[in-house]
Amino acid sequence: LDSSNTHMARFDAAPGPQLKPAKVRYHQVDGNSLTIGHVVSKTPPPPGSTSFHSVEVVHAGGPVAERLRRAPRIDATYPVRFHELPETGCSPAREFAAIFEVLEGMMLAKANRQSLVLWVGRPDKPELDGFAGFLGMLPFRGISVALVSADAVRYPDPFSYRTPSGVLEHDANDPARMGKCCVSAMFGPLPARSFTARLREWAPIDVQPPAGCTELLRLPFKIAGLPLPMITYAGEYEKGVAALAERISAAYPAGALCPIVSCGEVVDRLGYGLDVLAALRERGHAGHYFTHKSGETSKRWAEYGKPELLGWVAQAKAAGQTPLFIAVGGGCNGNATGVVAAMTGAAFVEVPTTPLHYNDATTSAKKAFSLVLDGKIRAKNLLGTFYLPRLVWCINETFLTSSTASVHSTVGECTKTMNMLADPSSAAGRADYANILGANEFASDTTRILSCIDGFEALVHFIEDAPTREAKAAVLRLGEAIAEARAAAQCGTETARAAYASLCEGRRQLLQRFRARFYELPTAARVAIDAFLTVSNKEIVGAKAMFLAYEDPFEKYRALLFEYAHTLGHAVEAWLAGAIDTARASGVGADIVEAAVRNHGQCVGMAVVWAGAIAAELGALEGDGYVCHQGMVYLFNSFGGFSFGPVRALCDALGVSKPDFLREVLAGVRLDNKRGYCECGDDASVDQLVTHRPGRMLGSEDPNAEVRYMVVVSEELQRRALERAFELEFDLVAHLDGGEIAFKPLASHPRPLGVGAPIAAQVRKLIRASCDADAAAAAAEGVVCGPASDEAAGDEAAGEAAPAPRRSASETMSLEGTPPSWSEDDESASLSPFSRAATFEAELCETSEARPGHAPPPPAAALKPASPASKPAAAAKRDHDLANGGAAPSGEEAAKQLAIPGEGSFEIRHSGRSMRAARPRVGSAVASGEASAHPPAA
Repeated sequence: LDSSNTHMARFDAAPGPQLKPAKVRYHQVDGNSLTIGHVVSKTPPPPGSTSFHSVEVVHAGGPVAERLRRAPRIDATYPVRFHELPETGCSPAREFAAIFEVLEGMMLAKANRQSLVLWVGRPDKPELDGFAGFLGMLPFRGISVALVSADAVRYPDPFSYRTPSGVLEHDANDPARMGKCCVSAMFGPLPARSFTARLREWAPIDVQPPAGCTELLRLPFKIAGLPLPMITYAGEYEKGVAALAERISAAYPAGALCPIVSCGEVVDRLGYGLDVLAALRERGHAGHYFTHKSGETSKRWAEYGKPELLGWVAQAKAAGQTPLFIAVGGGCNGNATGVVAAMTGAAFVEVPTTPLHYNDATTSAKKAFSLVLDGKIRAKNLLGTFYLPRLVWCINETFLTSSTASVHSTVGECTKTMNMLADPSSAAGRADYANILGANEFASDTTRILSCIDGFEALVHFIEDAPTREAKAAVLRLGEAIAEARAAAQCGTETARAAYASLCEGRRQLLQRFRARFYELPTAARVAIDAFLTVSNKEIVGAKAMFLAYEDPFEKYRALLFEYAHTLGHAVEAWLAGAIDTARASGVGADIVEAAVRNHGQCVGMAVVWAGAIAAELGALEGDGYVCHQGMVYLFNSFGGFSFGPVRALCDALGVSKPDFLREVLAGVRLDNKRGYCECGDDASVDQLVTHRPGRMLGSEDPNAEVRYMVVVSEELQRRALERAFELEFDLVAHLDGGEIAFKPLASHPRPLGVGAPIAAQVRKLIRASCDADAAAAAAEGVVCGPASDEAAGDEAAGEAAPAPRRSASETMSLEGTPPSWSEDDESASLSPFSRAATFEAELCETSEARPGHAPPPPAAALKPASPASKPAAAAKRDHDLANGGAAPSGEEAAKQLAIPGEGSFEIRHSGRSMRAARPRVGSAVASGEASAHPPAA
């Protein structure tokens, strides 16, 4: 059988758990004659590489380290740098700080995943050897670690270790770490031998909604083949908190649990974290409450490595209790709290209160801090680890207190996912991603999110409505007073405690009235909002599972595709977070500052447009493909959430010039956490680009880049895209003129609410037509489904360890595994998160016609049909060419209706013909800014 058939067998396989016990070799050496070169020669290089980029020697003094420092270098092919671990005693806070201080120094010296960390132990302090594993654990893009132990009595355990305090600990046998081992090789005076990890059984806090339950929903999701309970509670908030506490309490014996609830300032003022802790205390689990500063600039280790927080962990362990971190809030809180849980070996539960945290951050095992120096983010998500929560529990009524920036952030990540995947369940999509193991279990049409534009607009309109804003502001003001009174209540008089309880009760009543406003909305608006949240959550969670379930749970190979538009997005986000802080401290007007706030997903959404502009400049994206790519963002830009104008106004207020902006953002690009995956010069970076149409990624001739859908992009191309953004060339909104999509300046041509559905339908129609044309062309040539044969060769040439081995079709189909846990006709996957009755079971936002070659849809609930799709758009020009005049379409009446488009139903997709599609590739021409002309591989 040829490799293309093998790839389709991979796509359709049901493989089961993917955990593999790690193995580590211990080499016998004489410390008196040990050389760095010997360690380098015996330590496995990172996958896809044959050598190390640098050697970072870390030590705490001692004779071996001193001799290595003084020894002359014979092989000068890689730099060797020495880092001394600060004295920590047995203080967990000092241990925590020492680890991050050393790693920050490495990262600033340009260490990356191709570097080797060489820990040199001391004969008089073998207990310090545990630090080696933490140094390898935290650069979450990967780094190799060689442990040189001077202990002549005991072998160091490469899988389970701790720091001298016993508070920081790592156990690679815990399946929550998915088999990740942080030590690559060991050296010491004892006889040589090998070690193999013994993985324990995965034991999440499993929640299975009872039959017929409409308030408790479970989204299908797996990482490394392990099911991760992702629960949506669609009932009343207070009942959702009680239900969460019941599930947690049932999972641990009485007295065996020490819950530590962590949340930021905003969630603290809303009371969500305290509510969870109070519910657990009512069930006999006394715990602790930790609050921290909110915002990206506070996503740093120093904000979380507090003595009191680590002291609570120490107390729990001393009492024989399981410390359980419960992260209540947004993505920053969940990511950072997850790192602390992983470093202390604590259990972990996430309670997301924003849509993006739920469908994006919790669907990744990576938890990370950013590199923040002097209040400025130098690099996003640079130091972290992989750690699974035991449970993700979302109470949907908390989404109502989201900001408009948060809702736009959700959509920004959605536009990224839709552009990189489109519809992987279609024939063309199956060909694009045929090499993803077990992808069929989760593949779906992500572009359904576009058709929920009315629900997005209705939700933002609700949040921005003046009475809603004032009601939320009243809650936050009272929450601030509660935070000030909390300390007095904890150690004060009975009167102080009674006053505190009265304030909390007042906040509870204010929040009840706030939520009641949502249920007073017109039915059409509520149903549209339900549809937007339901479909976006289901599609984004499923898209992540498509790659993480079996193919790449550590997000180092194929799943790096989810970093699309993050290179520039992260850099601008980091720069802007610092600029916002500076503006607030400098007294810049609050209206200017708040208008300029752009959360993570908003910066990604803007960067999607910039990536499209770069691809267009390279000649890789044009015509309808370009229109669809850019149109996904411009469709959702009716409120200006993806416009640069407010950021430019902030720059003007701060006196930041265009050269200043470009210099600082590009400095952040040079520290991007994807550097090191493949070779690129200082004047370029690794990135990803869409070509031809949404769903198809530009390829590379570098096998290490190709296995990650990466290409090398010159800094000059990035500079030009950022310059155009600064000049507001991308501040556009999508319109429909004469049946064709047009992009017009938002400032002069705003689009009324409620008229986006026909534009969404047109974008989806163009994408579908392009995919069908690709499938028909391949079928006409008689080719079978699967990627180009040289792509498969590229993976093998890269020497990558993580992508599963290529098997024949017969071998793949004989794999034993579990059947898919859900299917497209599973009603529970599409229930409304807010609808108490949860009666609408149709697939929202889908066209009513069955596609050729697909089974007809099952009966669906009657919903208001969408406006008929317009005729295909003509080939598009560039953004600035599309920014033409003309009257904006009227739609005031449509804005009042807020109808759900489509008579939708579940579409059961079957690939009628198999096909093969080569991903267009690009080589060094990208780095020079020249258009790529590599033809598809034969």
